[in-house]
Amino acid sequence: MALTVSQEGRNSVQGSRITATFKITPDDSWLAAGEDLKLSELCSIPIMETITLDGGGTGYVWQYDRDNELLLAFEAGADGAALDAVGDGTNLSTHTIYLTVVGRRA
Repeated sequence: MALTVSQEGRNSVQGSRITATFKITPDDSWLAAGEDLKLSELCSIPIMETITLDGGGTGYVWQYDRDNELLLAFEAGADGAALDAVGDGTNLSTHTIYLTVVGRRA
């Protein structure tokens, strides 16, 4: 019940803008409520403006919940309904997500 997170290179700084990119790999037992991902501790960007997720065409939709600092995963709902949260215990360990944060200094 954890994520493996590594930063891809160093933060990029252009003027007052800072960009950080992370490679994320879930483990083999996903939590439907989302996995802890404390970006505020990982990226050292005081004001995070944009968070972009790239799931690499895995068929899942990834979302970052800023308020609760959670990585969420969704899949197609039954009979074409809205997206459903990926169920507890799902093995997502073969998937890689790239997350990019763009922000600025305080």
